[in-house]
Amino acid sequence: MKKVLVTGAAGFIAYHVIENLINSDFEVLGVDINETKNPFKGCKYLKKNVLELVEEDLSGIEYIIHLACDTNIRNSIENPVSTTDNNLGITIKLLSLASKLKIKKIVFPSTASMYGTNPIPWNENMISDPGEPYSWQKISIEFALKMWTSRYRLPTTILRLFQVFGENQRKDTAIAAFINQKKNNKPITLIRSSEKSKFNTGRRDWIYVKDIAEAFKLTLISNNTGKGEIINIASGKLISVEEIAKTVGGEITFLPSRDYEVDDHLADVSKAKRILNWEYKTDVIPWLKDYLKKNL
Repeated sequence: MKKVLVTGAAGFIAYHVIENLINSDFEVLGVDINETKNPFKGCKYLKKNVLELVEEDLSGIEYIIHLACDTNIRNSIENPVSTTDNNLGITIKLLSLASKLKIKKIVFPSTASMYGTNPIPWNENMISDPGEPYSWQKISIEFALKMWTSRYRLPTTILRLFQVFGENQRKDTAIAAFINQKKNNKPITLIRSSEKSKFNTGRRDWIYVKDIAEAFKLTLISNNTGKGEIINIASGKLISVEEIAKTVGGEITFLPSRDYEVDDHLADVSKAKRILNWEYKTDVIPWLKDYLKKNL
């Protein structure tokens, strides 16, 4: 049975990744600085900061999925030094530890926001164009992973995730925030797109968290990964944020556009199909309608 370390195990994506791995007969060790309930047999949890991990903690570990990260873009803008220290620091510590232990593969989730103002659809060969510290931090980590692969022969793969949705999503994500505003009889607040856009709000490439979890598993087991490659994980379809809000229903209000926001995020997903034999399965609007029936 393959043994996997999942950092950031208390997080939204990690829950679904761990569920997928356990159902695929992996043994999982989840690590998080926060308390984590363990709903899965075959998974053990360790409450610990990644910076404090030692070799003994990773005894028997063959693979690592590194999800621990401060992902709040606004926080990175307001606190660029501390978020950079944290996000890069824990990753470098983990890479160093993995090299010593001869880990078979590390998989890291990066962000679509680093494509910035590149023309859509975005492919993995485009030059990054970060508009805020969070995206820059992710790019820096990508370069670190690639260097560890070339210099230290540590197999790594980077999955660039687009607009994630699904059960148990964080309260600060768009869909969760809209649903919460609807439940509390408050207007749904949207950010306007730029003046050059034909749409009221930005459009996003929405990807279901369980489809993401499957991509992580396929990356671990694939013989085509581990060379420092970057792979987009997305649907390859554009749905506006306003359409999501209208599906939730209720009054909608608009705030001015934000200078770091890019109007449209759209992925070229051909590489994921070619390398991982992976395709998304769940569209956001049908999922959202079903979720609302069960939860509103």
